[in-house]
Amino acid sequence: MFTKHRAVWGLRSPGGVLLLAMTGCSGGNHGMDAQPMAANPPSMMLTADFDSIQANIFTPLCAGCHGGANPAENLNLDAAHSYNDLVDVPSTEEPTLDRVKPGDPTDSYLVIHMQKEGDGAPASDIPFVIQWIQDGALPGSQMPMSSEFKVAAVEPNSGDTLDAAPSRIVIGFTQELDGGGMNPAAVRLERINDAAEGGTLVIPVSLSIPAHNARALLVTPAVTLPPGQYQVVLNMDLTAAIRSQSGAPLDVGAAGIGERLVTRFSVAADSRD
Repeated sequence: MFTKHRAVWGLRSPGGVLLLAMTGCSGGNHGMDAQPMAANPPSMMLTADFDSIQANIFTPLCAGCHGGANPAENLNLDAAHSYNDLVDVPSTEEPTLDRVKPGDPTDSYLVIHMQKEGDGAPASDIPFVIQWIQDGALPGSQMPMSSEFKVAAVEPNSGDTLDAAPSRIVIGFTQELDGGGMNPAAVRLERINDAAEGGTLVIPVSLSIPAHNARALLVTPAVTLPPGQYQVVLNMDLTAAIRSQSGAPLDVGAAGIGERLVTRFSVAADSRD
């Protein structure tokens, strides 16, 4: 197991290159202003697995910038969203690269960005992220497969007001999705009409499932969302509803049948492309 105590700093990358220590969130064009360290210190042991990286790096060092209603670069690194926002998801800063490409840390923008900017993580932490990606970027033990097929998390969260239009909406589920049976009508993105008569305008989207994370559904708008209020609705009709790989229908709980609202968010009037 690739392991270190947090006090060790002079670690070299797997390629033998000494990685310089980098601290503090960067500014510039990355939208990551300096943030204070978390009040709770990270755990004492860092290992090359997702649980440890989340507990030691993402939560205490990154989620201050990459969290809340307006995470930097539309990347939320809190425990509920980080895996689905990272693995096989295109980078906002470099759309030709995935944030994390399992098995290929060289072409994973998370590694490139950490080596360049640091964002509060010491250079000695980066080889553990590299090794996790090299080993396949597997999910952690905190993400067990549930016996019920439900929505686990959504980004943006319901009630968020975003400073900029999101490039995608990420819906996380408790079971792996049946990509082969995905109906394009399974998910709708709607702009809520501000007029007194109400009504909604359907925004065209594309649906995709990351190759190495079948529990995430990426909803990508075909156009940049102008300022306004939006909602994402799941079609619960049996002919179009999302199903898990085991064939289980989505648990609607007390919502009944027909449709299921999963998030409602706003894009602020001063948003920029």
